[in-house]
Amino acid sequence: MHRFVGTLSIIVLLLFVAVLYALKPEPILAAELIFPILTIVFITSSSVVVTYVAVKAYSRERMLSVLFLGCGALVFGCTTLLAALFLGSEGQNFSATVLAMGAVVSGAFHCLCASLTYLGGAPKPGRGRADTLWVPFSSMAVVLIVVAAVGGVLPAFYAAGSGTTMLDRVALGAAAVGFGSSAAVIFAVFSSTRSVVLYWYSLALAATAVGLVGVVVSNGDMSALAMRAGWATMYLGGILLVTSVLSAERLSALSSGKEAKKDL
Repeated sequence: MHRFVGTLSIIVLLLFVAVLYALKPEPILAAELIFPILTIVFITSSSVVVTYVAVKAYSRERMLSVLFLGCGALVFGCTTLLAALFLGSEGQNFSATVLAMGAVVSGAFHCLCASLTYLGGAPKPGRGRADTLWVPFSSMAVVLIVVAAVGGVLPAFYAAGSGTTMLDRVALGAAAVGFGSSAAVIFAVFSSTRSVVLYWYSLALAATAVGLVGVVVSNGDMSALAMRAGWATMYLGGILLVTSVLSAERLSALSSGKEAKKDL
């Protein structure tokens, strides 16, 4: 059933991209508004839910991989929203910088999550307080990225008239590799465990990787199909990611319910 839903999601995504490109967002909503609104709905709000559920799950199970998942979602949710706010404006370099650097940091967190999941790390009681510092650390990473982008500390990621720079393409490419390799690792674990949670998670990571590639190919051109398809695919990634963690919560609730019945 979950494979059917995953396939259906991809079909809906393709139809959405086709309609978005045919209509172009301008007749319906100003281009500078549609990306932030869609990002809030499909990525940022999903990231908040994922981070909350991940921290809650960590406090219960002490699985560091789950905490890294939440940190990766938090960074990506914040940085994509900030990037979307300045797409196609005079702040295009800020947008490109924040998106690329945020994707790199988020991809690193997801790589850590995938690695620990593959290794099958066991819960580690007693490390809760120290491990939860990863959440404020990820928040601080977002702040540092924004400060560096505003202060011009980093080299240009976007140049007016020529589009994105080589640095931007390399950073986004590295992030795409991070998300893609994490997706491959998680899918490998899913193949042996048949966990529906890991299935959705691998699809979410793969969709995000494909979306980042689309942004790279677009060269920062807002009207390019690759740009719109890239962001739309990242929106799908947000939906799939929140589906993954909510599936985990559902399974946890069912498991707790069965244990309670046994106790009775």
